[in-house]
Amino acid sequence: MNRIESFAIALVLAVGVPLLLLTLCWFCFIGLWILEGETGESHGSHGSAAVVTVLVMSVLVGIVINIRCLRRWVQGFYQANMKLMTFLYLICSVLTIGLFMGVPIGNIALGILAGLYTGRRNHHAGTEPEAFGRASRRVGLFSGFVVAAVALPIGLLALFAGEEPTVRSLVEAVWIPYSKIAGIGFILALCSLLMLLQYWLARGASILVYRGWKRKPTELVGKISRKM
Repeated sequence: MNRIESFAIALVLAVGVPLLLLTLCWFCFIGLWILEGETGESHGSHGSAAVVTVLVMSVLVGIVINIRCLRRWVQGFYQANMKLMTFLYLICSVLTIGLFMGVPIGNIALGILAGLYTGRRNHHAGTEPEAFGRASRRVGLFSGFVVAAVALPIGLLALFAGEEPTVRSLVEAVWIPYSKIAGIGFILALCSLLMLLQYWLARGASILVYRGWKRKPTELVGKISRKM
């Protein structure tokens, strides 16, 4: 692993760990706020101060964790347990769809990062093109399924929980007579397109960084495809 790659990994982890803790705490407080609204409880300015304090503390905890663990994490980044990485990916996917207010842009970016990780992990492991082709296809399918799985409930929620006019206008924009069934079909079609887009973006990213500078990407794709 060269210095540029090590620096890029360190930068992602240095920003990502505090941000992940901050986001987790933020959504926990949103859940508590919703619960307080249902029960009629309120803590006023004291509650707001507590929220700010805990959020700041979560960032500080993330920084301390980075100080203690960052070097070790960077060195073992491509040997990390894949079950743990998959679990973290799923958590980040759920948090990201909430952070972007139901728009799956952040999830698409996560899928691309997963593809980049797969490509570089297999590069450093010296994986043969045939085995890498299977790994590349798996990360594409997995990330595509995840983005569709997190987008589908958001779409159905928009259809049945007060945002039907938005869905209706989108359906009618493609010259389809609107009905509930048409709305559901439209959402399923969009999720399928998202899944397909994510598949190719994640897989393309993995291929691009898997020994990509040693040969032309088109040659690499051809070799992988022939051995699949």
